[in-house]
Amino acid sequence: MPRDDTSRNPPTRSQWKTLDESPRAPRGLGQSTILSVVRQAPVGPLSPLIASLVVAVLLGVTLYVGWLVRERVRGSIRNSLETVLAANINALQLWLADQRETAKQYAAEESLRSIAIGILERDSEDAQEMPSHQSEYLRDLTARLSDAGYLGWAIIDPLGGVLDSSDDRFNGSAIPFGKELFERLTSGKASVTRPFEIATRQVGNQENGAEKIAVMCAIAPLRHDLRTGGFLSLMIDPSKQFSKILSVAQLGNSGETYAFDRQAVMISSSRFESQLSQVGLLAPGETSPLKIHVRDPGVNLLKQVNVPGEPTTWPMTQMADNATRGGAGSNVVGYNGYRGVPVVGAWTWLSEYDFGIASELDVDEAFASLQIIRNSFLALFGAALIAAAVLLALAWITRPREINTRRVEALKRRLGQYDLHQRIGRGGMGTVYLGTHGLLDRKVAIKVLENADATERSLARFQREVQLSARLKHPNTVEIYDFGRTDEGTFFYVMEYVEGISLEQLVDYYGRQPAERVIYLLLQICGSISEAHLAGMIHRDIKPANILLTSRSGIHDLIKVLDFGLAKQIDHDSVQLTRVDSLTGTPLFMSPESIRDAASADVLSDIYSIGAVGYTLLCGSAPLEGESATDICAKKLHQEPEPPERRVGVPLAKDLQKILLRCLRLNPAKRPQSAQQLAGELLACADSPHWTQADAALWWREIFDGPYLDDFELSEENPSADGTQGDTAVNEKRPAASPGASPLAQSTAN
Repeated sequence: MPRDDTSRNPPTRSQWKTLDESPRAPRGLGQSTILSVVRQAPVGPLSPLIASLVVAVLLGVTLYVGWLVRERVRGSIRNSLETVLAANINALQLWLADQRETAKQYAAEESLRSIAIGILERDSEDAQEMPSHQSEYLRDLTARLSDAGYLGWAIIDPLGGVLDSSDDRFNGSAIPFGKELFERLTSGKASVTRPFEIATRQVGNQENGAEKIAVMCAIAPLRHDLRTGGFLSLMIDPSKQFSKILSVAQLGNSGETYAFDRQAVMISSSRFESQLSQVGLLAPGETSPLKIHVRDPGVNLLKQVNVPGEPTTWPMTQMADNATRGGAGSNVVGYNGYRGVPVVGAWTWLSEYDFGIASELDVDEAFASLQIIRNSFLALFGAALIAAAVLLALAWITRPREINTRRVEALKRRLGQYDLHQRIGRGGMGTVYLGTHGLLDRKVAIKVLENADATERSLARFQREVQLSARLKHPNTVEIYDFGRTDEGTFFYVMEYVEGISLEQLVDYYGRQPAERVIYLLLQICGSISEAHLAGMIHRDIKPANILLTSRSGIHDLIKVLDFGLAKQIDHDSVQLTRVDSLTGTPLFMSPESIRDAASADVLSDIYSIGAVGYTLLCGSAPLEGESATDICAKKLHQEPEPPERRVGVPLAKDLQKILLRCLRLNPAKRPQSAQQLAGELLACADSPHWTQADAALWWREIFDGPYLDDFELSEENPSADGTQGDTAVNEKRPAASPGASPLAQSTAN
């Protein structure tokens, strides 16, 4: 049924944005008197270009000075951290060398060697009592080691088992021999293990059973008949000597140096054991070696009542993640430490001993001296802003009157054969306007690349977007009509004008959808994406805002997929236009592999996004949500979403849930392997045939009631920061008296 356009009250042209996004302000009575006097004054007219250049230089110099001061302070902090780290590493390496030498000297003592060899060769069933002179020697050895700060000695068999020791609790325990440690020992070299937990056996009538204690061992081989028969181990308490070595040099009141293993477990003592006990990470009297994880809790633990979750599930701190990969570096910008407190740090990985060393300092203390400088800079920057504002205001007041004429002409601007009207959306590569064909009087959506600073790269991407999209002819894909460039150098392309709403608006305005309708919509999406995949293209940005829902020509709930601006071809031609070091797409609906590496996006990445869209329609919210894009990306890499019915608290279709959760698997191999396969599984669902055209027609006639132009378009009395309310917009309000008419809306998404 044709629309009655006379029943509407469209906004006046003064409410529309021009192409340069400036509103047409009405002229006041005083403008022809006061402003004319100002323009004729000695200061005017001042060229806006010159004023802009002066402002840019003023602000640029101010920002450069601030940046230079900040970088100098950061450089000083980095040098201090690296100096402290180097001092502690040198002290630690000297101490480790001393431990190796001490173990070799004891192993070379003839008395101890003969006793040890006897223990190694003695059959446990024929064990005889040790001669008194040997017992006396071992007691004296134990006393000497105790005076030197050791826990004692142990005789170890070639497999790492403790045969005898100065402390009966160690007998029968095992020393973990890694491959590298075993090779060094069997080749006759002494070595020192990193701290580890050893299970001690029950002694006497104790009823508490075995306990685990933290130790590290200085081990030397015991040679007999030109072969290694076993090993002598000197047992070391890591919370004493080892940790004290790492505190040789410290920065301020919050600086510390500590060691950690490849699982990001701290193997030395923390400087903040009292704080860790207060927040519940350490039991009363417990020491930190092998108990504290160098992982980011996500919150400042010192300000929390309870520990948020299990520490083993937290992500490694930025430092630990880099160091455990064998890296070395520093960070003076700031990252969360294992207490959740922002810190700066320097670190390195000691591959010989298979553990890392880090020196850290709280950000607040590190940049305390910068506070005064920062306040002075803010005052300087504020003065520069005021001066810039005054200068620009003066340039605006004294501008020539011909500028108004040019702005009026901009409203009448044509792009080829098309007239531009108000803006209806904004995308990553341009702005979308409502337009009409000059001869056909047909409404179209026109995407314009208006950035005057566009590079050859962005222009190439804009042209690629058009070429890729124009190849697609599926009825569920938005059709491209035209592409061109104006005499002024403005690129644009013309696409089908869709009267409807986006799936994002569907969920926002009408809530989650029934399973049968979700299946109906997903099948159409699969059709569109399947054509793109067969053509060798991957969409890479499938999300509710990029999928339109319309009712036209007697077809209801018709899907239109748009914005192949992020699409990539599955060949070498598009490699140079896709950056692997950038995040391409929308985190809420991106696959985990796309987050790790944008260049790795493939067919299965689109399958993941389709599943995320279906999950959103069924639940009313995205599969994984967070407070920021970083939080969402972190969850995407390690978590799979919970079943939809658990999210909403009501029973839902089991077969549809199973398919959606398969699409959202972390392992791409476990997802449906094509859009066609996904469509086949959706058709097999019990609810697949239950949503009919009659149901869709009823929804559009009785339920649909917007969103309308008034919800999105702006006036001078109610402006927003960027000129629209959201990334999508609509055009016209559906006449209430025309139930047979199609609802009118155009959604344009990034």
